[in-house]
Amino acid sequence: MIVAIGQLRILPDRNVNIMKALSLIKRAIQVNASIVVLPELFNTGFYPESYEQVEENLEDELDFVLRLSERRDITIVGSVAERDEGRLFNTAVVIHRGEILAKYRKTHLFPLNEERKYFVPGEKLAVVDSPVGKLGLMICYEVRFPEIARYLAKKGAEIIAVPAEFPEERINHWRVLLRARAIENQCYVLGANCAEGEDKYPGHSMIVDPWGNVLVEAGDRQEIIMAEIDTEEVEKIRKEYPFLEDFRKDLFKEEFR
Repeated sequence: MIVAIGQLRILPDRNVNIMKALSLIKRAIQVNASIVVLPELFNTGFYPESYEQVEENLEDELDFVLRLSERRDITIVGSVAERDEGRLFNTAVVIHRGEILAKYRKTHLFPLNEERKYFVPGEKLAVVDSPVGKLGLMICYEVRFPEIARYLAKKGAEIIAVPAEFPEERINHWRVLLRARAIENQCYVLGANCAEGEDKYPGHSMIVDPWGNVLVEAGDRQEIIMAEIDTEEVEKIRKEYPFLEDFRKDLFKEEFR
């Protein structure tokens, strides 16, 4: 199947961001992609003035995206600012044929910006039974936590989607961490970063295979990238190289209590 990443230029204008996201989704549809992953907070970015425009209901906030997907056989993944009873969450959504199949609220909020000032952390990790297979969800900063990715893999994730707003000064970390998470967990990793915009995000979205090979990497502009993958390779590699089964949990009971 074809997988795609929509590398979006996010601005301090919620309506413009959503229209740009719709444009990238349409391009993914045109190339017959089975899944497209968009960046973190693709509706608002980290712009507090945009948070005020977020609808109280997640379905209302994603109305245009849901309507676009109604008659299209594509799974759409991305993170948005979600408002729920006055609280804001950084929420990854999985959308297919006009429905939100699942959502994941970011559990580890970034300490070096104002994310913790505006957002509430989620409390549960997520692996989703989706039309493209078992889909694990992480958001940006969380790619630094191998324990999260390992949990997703142990729960059967064949693909891990990582919507992100990863900054220019640490972009080499991003490139290394995506490959590491793929190698460690013998799965595909789809990392969707932002590009350009007022905060000059550097892009470099990546599609990585279970061997850690970069199948395709974006540049530093708004664009869509794609690659063909086969999730049956995940099961094949995990059986041939059963490294995930060798982890000794008994050595770590105290450390992770």
